[in-house]
Amino acid sequence: MKCVCCGENHIICPGDITSRPSELFAPCPSCNPQIRSKDSPVSPDEVVNGPCRCNRRFIDDVMADLYQVLFREGALKGTEPLSSLGTPLICPGLFLRRPPMLPPRSLLLISDLIPVSAAQVAYRDVPELLGIVYHSHEIPGPGDVTFGREPSIREGYLLCGCDVRADIFLSGKGPVIVIKKQADMHIEFPKGIDPKVVSVEEQVRHRHPDVFVDACAGPGTLGMTAAIFGVPQIIMCDVWHASVWSAIQTIRVNQKKLGITEIRICEDIGRRPSVWSGKPALICTASGNGVQIKLYNGSYEFLGPEIPSGNRLTVFDPFDKASFRKNDQFLNEWAQKIGGEVFIP
Repeated sequence: MKCVCCGENHIICPGDITSRPSELFAPCPSCNPQIRSKDSPVSPDEVVNGPCRCNRRFIDDVMADLYQVLFREGALKGTEPLSSLGTPLICPGLFLRRPPMLPPRSLLLISDLIPVSAAQVAYRDVPELLGIVYHSHEIPGPGDVTFGREPSIREGYLLCGCDVRADIFLSGKGPVIVIKKQADMHIEFPKGIDPKVVSVEEQVRHRHPDVFVDACAGPGTLGMTAAIFGVPQIIMCDVWHASVWSAIQTIRVNQKKLGITEIRICEDIGRRPSVWSGKPALICTASGNGVQIKLYNGSYEFLGPEIPSGNRLTVFDPFDKASFRKNDQFLNEWAQKIGGEVFIP
């Protein structure tokens, strides 16, 4: 699937996965991956291994190649450990039991030390690099989103390449693919058995809801899981523009799997505030094959009138889950006003 940002065909769809997802990064018989120490620098004189004849290269060699490029560009002194480059994220992200062999444009680096000029040279010279994103040590996203207060917005920015990537979450009905614009989203990497996905599966199987409300939707992981498990009406909502944008792409990438025949954009999320904690605005609808999805931008506190009638099941998955769990009054009020069951995964 072509990326809506860069136009390149680097977004994986459910139909692209014909075997185990881990095969995307598996070595061929000719690969010879050698694990490097991440606590040591890379010598500028070392001849770093290139791609194997299968056109994949071991992640440690890709990072070593990147290290040497950044040293030549003056971004590194040559004394820093390899780990200082930042956090590598494979694209698509999935649970692996061993370090990956990387095909072209499959590595996104999160870093706080690489200048734009060096990043652009690295993108040109390191074929496995999808992009480099600058993040400070703060987690990207909105801060306090209480209605009427000015939110504290934390965003990264793209230095080179593309930052749109997919994560593959495994479920009892196959993969759930989730799209994220990583510069503006916190990292939530797939686990072998993801407890949030399992929690949604169990609740849907037990409660048999007609309506599933993903009140803090993020990129749409839990709402998509409920749809894949047959809930006919899905309501997703988030205050953060990047979450809503990512959720639109998540709907698109799972369109064929869900049998969706129509996706309609009701309002351009790019023209809305970065954070909107007021009355939810309808951004996107999707329908077909017995499922209807509505995606809103706004606060779940004002979402009630938009929720269809029926057997309702609501999931709250806020970032600060520990504090949210203590808010029994709000959860009780939600259950009384909205009805149905409420759970925190």
